[in-house]
Amino acid sequence: MLSKENYDKLNENYLYEREAFKTGISDDYYWCKNWTFKIKKYEDGRVYMVDTYWGDSQDSLTFEVTDENIDKFKFIFDFREVERVPDSDIYDYEEEDLYRVPTNSGGRSCGKLYWKNKNTKKSNRLQIENKLYEIKQLENKLKWAREDLERLKNNDIN
Repeated sequence: MLSKENYDKLNENYLYEREAFKTGISDDYYWCKNWTFKIKKYEDGRVYMVDTYWGDSQDSLTFEVTDENIDKFKFIFDFREVERVPDSDIYDYEEEDLYRVPTNSGGRSCGKLYWKNKNTKKSNRLQIENKLYEIKQLENKLKWAREDLERLKNNDIN
């Protein structure tokens, strides 16, 4: 059972995590599980942690929260205070400014894993580094194209 004090601590807008362990379904701890959870509260006082792998579906891995196991679930962030970061933008943020947590059936192997606080801005330093890298890549590509063109003009290419 869950005390009123612990019931009131749990928030349906929060994302929680729990250490993975073997559940008996598969030897892969992360098969159809993310080990990140959203709360589902019931009027009768029961509360369940619902794994985010299947969204809010009860088909997900669920744990009833009790006074004995509530400390196994750790707060990650409040969904009202974060937003997803597209995979294409993750390198523009400092690593410590991102949450890398699975919240869908893509699990840890697919995209949509990155979140940031809504007020977090892209790193100017990283954006400059990334742009310099992009310019260097384009300069190399142009150089190689010119070299290929010269070889073609000299019939020195297969």
